Amino acid sequence: MKKLFSERYGYTKPSDVIIREQITPEIQNAICSCFDNFDEILRHNAGNGRYIPYDDCRREYIEMERYLWRYFLNKREGDYNRYDEVLTRFLMGASIWYRKLDLLEMSIKYLRHNEITKYMVNVFVSNLNSEFERLHFAYRIINDEIVEINSAEEVQSIETALKEAPSNIRTHLSRALELYAQRPNGDFSNSIKESISAVEAYCREKTGANDLGDALKNLEKKGLVIPVVLKQAFEKLYAYTNQPTTGIRHALMDATGTYTPQAEEAMFMLVSCSTFINYLNRKVQ
Repeated sequence: MKKLFSERYGYTKPSDVIIREQITPEIQNAICSCFDNFDEILRHNAGNGRYIPYDDCRREYIEMERYLWRYFLNKREGDYNRYDEVLTRFLMGASIWYRKLDLLEMSIKYLRHNEITKYMVNVFVSNLNSEFERLHFAYRIINDEIVEINSAEEVQSIETALKEAPSNIRTHLSRALELYAQRPNGDFSNSIKESISAVEAYCREKTGANDLGDALKNLEKKGLVIPVVLKQAFEKLYAYTNQPTTGIRHALMDATGTYTPQAEEAMFMLVSCSTFINYLNRKVQ
């Protein structure tokens, strides 16, 4: 028997797509790979602009591991072994997910404040953030701090819409989520299209209007009062999705001179449209 879509792509709900409060084996491996590749950054002195012998760089990296051994793991100094690979062994171990992020953050700050390695941290952090984005990890390293970029409230908003909206609207939202999470690269333009189509379908179903602008006006005629600024905001979002330069409603004619929506726009639209549908759902009841 062939696997269903959710089984093929490894998710069934938004909280599985937007990974937060856990570290999956894939994310764990990606973090360890970035540490593996940091040796190459040290070797080539990436972003340094001045020559530092590799042995000096490597020595400082080992000193960082010694520091973590003593002050993060609180282990005895005399038990430290430079060949133990403190970082990757801890990251690959069974420790709770946020302790692994604590270790990662402490490592970055140590390297940043070290006179030799501080020039090389930017490339390392950029590699980590790229992997986090690729794997839909809900965290980024900003100013050497690990911060959450997708809140629990955003995830909850999508899940509520998927649970409570009529089936045809859920179909659009589910498809928007699938396209966002598509591997190896998300189809963000069409994800946005499905998100706004969910709002459009909801409003058209309630009013019988032909497009979202008319539908919003007709909702008001039926006694559903929407604040003017909020209504204008969604009319502008709808206009954005209809711009020929985004490739959302129209195929891009040219690979240059146009802006292709990225993950950030797709997630913003998915959250915004889900929230608006939840809002309308409560107003209609």
